[in-house]
Amino acid sequence: MLNKDPDNLDHLLRSWTEAPAPTGRLNGPVWRRIEERTARLSVIEWFGFFLRALDGRLARPRAMAALVAMALLLGVGLAEMRTRSDAARIDAEMSARYMALLELAGR
Repeated sequence: MLNKDPDNLDHLLRSWTEAPAPTGRLNGPVWRRIEERTARLSVIEWFGFFLRALDGRLARPRAMAALVAMALLLGVGLAEMRTRSDAARIDAEMSARYMALLELAGR
């Protein structure tokens, strides 16, 4: 009968740390080529690998929707910050003009 205790399996999987040794005539050369290839990746190749992995993850509808939502929120936030900055600058200019008019009227 099967053991239905998931905690036992989780504990065993967490404690497992060693990778299996390559077996057979094909596995040795294949693993050796994989290790050699990953050891000598240039920055451009690594960046290309990263972009392909990112493209694979963003091809999912949920990930794309999350990306679009984040871009929209970022855009709205930046627009709000710029609008507040412009409003503060215009307010300071208007206050300076008003004070200048008061000084001219007081003379």
